[in-house]
Amino acid sequence: MTESFDVAIRELQNSSRRLCQRWDETKQIWDDSVQRQFEKEFWQPLDVQVNVTQRELERLARVVTDAYRGVR
Repeated sequence: MTESFDVAIRELQNSSRRLCQRWDETKQIWDDSVQRQFEKEFWQPLDVQVNVTQRELERLARVVTDAYRGVR
């Protein structure tokens, strides 16, 4: 039942990791005030939201698993 949650969480983790790698590569060649502003306004909030989303997906998976057990 929670396999779909596991897949979604894994995909989110993998995508986030790849995106972080790309961002690190980008920062090596883009180093100015615009980059720092972009990082502050967009990248950092995105990183926080990805972590929150992952935790909530994990919590939701536990709730669904418990509910599924309750109806069996």
